[in-house]
Amino acid sequence: MKQIQKVCVGLTFTLASISLAHAARNFEYLDRGVVAVRQNNTSALVSFRSLFDDDKNLAFNVYRVTGKDTVKVNASPLTKGTNVVDKKVDFSKENTYFVTKILNGVELKTKGSYTMPKNKGVGPYITVPIKAGSKIHFVWVGDLDGDGAYDYVLDRYSDNHQKLEAYSSKGKFLWEIDLGANSENKNNISPGASTIDVGMWDGATVYDIDSDGYAELILRIADGVKFGDGNVYQNAVANAQAIAIIDGRTGKLKATADVPKDYIKIGPMATMMEIGYLDGKNPSVVCWFKNRNANKSFNSLMVAYGYQNGKFKQLWKFDNKNGFAEAHQIRIADVDFDGKDEVLHMGYALNGDGTLRYSIDKVVHGDRWYVGAFSKNDKVMMGYGIQQKNPNGLLEYYYNASTGKIIWKHSVAPENTVDVGRGAVGDIDPNYDGFEVWSFQGTYNGPTGKKIADNYMYPVQRYWWDGDLGSESYNEGKIEKWDYKNKAVNRLLSTWKVYESSGSERGVAMFHGDILGDWREESILVNYTKNELVIFTTDIETEHRIYSLAQNPCYRNGMTAKGYVQASMLDYFLGWNMDAPKTPNIQIIGGNREAEFGNQKISSSSEMKNSSSSNFDLSSSSISSSSVSSSSVEFSSSAKQDSTTAISQLKNYRTWNIYRNENSVSLIAGSENVTARLFDLNGKLLLQKNVSAHEMLEIPTRQSMSLLIVQSKNQREVLKIKGSVK
Repeated sequence: MKQIQKVCVGLTFTLASISLAHAARNFEYLDRGVVAVRQNNTSALVSFRSLFDDDKNLAFNVYRVTGKDTVKVNASPLTKGTNVVDKKVDFSKENTYFVTKILNGVELKTKGSYTMPKNKGVGPYITVPIKAGSKIHFVWVGDLDGDGAYDYVLDRYSDNHQKLEAYSSKGKFLWEIDLGANSENKNNISPGASTIDVGMWDGATVYDIDSDGYAELILRIADGVKFGDGNVYQNAVANAQAIAIIDGRTGKLKATADVPKDYIKIGPMATMMEIGYLDGKNPSVVCWFKNRNANKSFNSLMVAYGYQNGKFKQLWKFDNKNGFAEAHQIRIADVDFDGKDEVLHMGYALNGDGTLRYSIDKVVHGDRWYVGAFSKNDKVMMGYGIQQKNPNGLLEYYYNASTGKIIWKHSVAPENTVDVGRGAVGDIDPNYDGFEVWSFQGTYNGPTGKKIADNYMYPVQRYWWDGDLGSESYNEGKIEKWDYKNKAVNRLLSTWKVYESSGSERGVAMFHGDILGDWREESILVNYTKNELVIFTTDIETEHRIYSLAQNPCYRNGMTAKGYVQASMLDYFLGWNMDAPKTPNIQIIGGNREAEFGNQKISSSSEMKNSSSSNFDLSSSSISSSSVSSSSVEFSSSAKQDSTTAISQLKNYRTWNIYRNENSVSLIAGSENVTARLFDLNGKLLLQKNVSAHEMLEIPTRQSMSLLIVQSKNQREVLKIKGSVK
């Protein structure tokens, strides 16, 4: 046991380099996720995202706009945690916060802002208006409109015909889907063909599955489902179902692929979903299908879907005829860190191609299990699960999630077996390396299996809330923390005492995850009258800077899963004495990006002649590669940092971005259409393409130098592309 004299304070992590051996995953664009909550009568905490590709030396300023006045909140640039306390805010007025980034004396405005309404109540929460309606079970998040902020899709699961509603990040109603007569049967085990969100069967998720820069709703449908544009899905075959891709902006159907008909005569298939990157680059949706035979046995299929050559289709199918142990949720994670995700259940795992990876002997059903990075010393991911009346007497187990090998387990004689019921994981005691695990059997250190205490936090949801690197817990609206010195549980917050709101079932909220502010997590609840989403987000400062958890591949997969809701896991250890997390191997698609530093602009002393024709004349052009990109705005040392004039300059940055890696150069349009023209240095036109808003164009690369001219309605830029990229 290692004794800790002083817990880590003020860590600002420099992201380690990544291996380029694997293809980068296509990932959504995120803005800075600025949010502000009122701590008390005089101060507010303003928090915002650190992003995975931020420079290690990046600093930030936070500005508050009140009426016509703009002031800088922080006395000096923020170099540690991406949050600051505003001690001079007037809560009787509306206040808008935004963030700038600073590098080498240049200050640029970032994307994303937050407006705190006047007279907003004290407490760590914000609200999002929704239409008044019936009960809500789940909320999903995704960037439906492509602006870099998470939007919301929610269910009205108790309606006779179930419904789904979509709202923008600000609460603008977008569309509604009616799941029709086939959603009337709400049996928890054998629901109707289009029923969602009963028992453990969610039947829906939200993600940018086709990598077009906009999140889609992915939904299991059947005959009679009415989409957001008013069209109705029709299929006269009894029990026939399909997986539908629905446009997040309009609610319109984009594509479908059939649910396998192996057991269609038995009845419709209940469905659970999660996103994974099975090939390491492109997102797929994995669906667990199940229905029950007359003798109460089950048929169980694991099926992957994704886009190939522009068509949404089934990728593979695995039939669990051997009856390997299953739980109330699935996990998708890259357990061996080879760049490709595996699909995991409680007692078995599949490779990304759907072949069996392993099964775990003598493991049966349990309600709770976890897979992730549990210790900084692990070379692969680990797993922990509990058991419900295992006939072999197994109570709980800790195992290698890559091989299925059990590392330690707790058992009793078979005649004394019990239903353990609940378990959770997280770093709650700095005296031990790695995560702890706790269940109704007590609290243990995960890597060693050493018992720490007979008592435990009630095991519901691991949560990152306060300012240290340890884990907290969410339990029935209570945010709790383990007192490792006294082996006791302390309550930090009761959500219903802050703002009248309620969660879902089994002790969780409608959603848990890092969707706003810095790396701490949020919980989405619903107010009692069901016309507001109530999002709890921390009001506690931290000096630790960690990139947004939503940009971690393992964590982002988990954000798409429901079932019996479990905490999303990371592919690195987050806890006391952690190492700096490696930079995730992701590439951003879509989005109207924020300005970048250091782009080398090719400027000319005069307009290039005939630039819209097949050639242009370089003879009158003075070309320099040393001038600052037009996306940069620099404040002079004498400029007032809080002046509205200076701030307004920050609006003058381009609406596209150029990205380069070892193998390619890409142009990604922002909110406007652009025209791209590529010339050689003799003025010969090599390429001319119109690029639609939010679309990507791969630029051909050459051994010799090229010039790229990008033109939108109001902006123009000339860039030199070196020939070192093949």
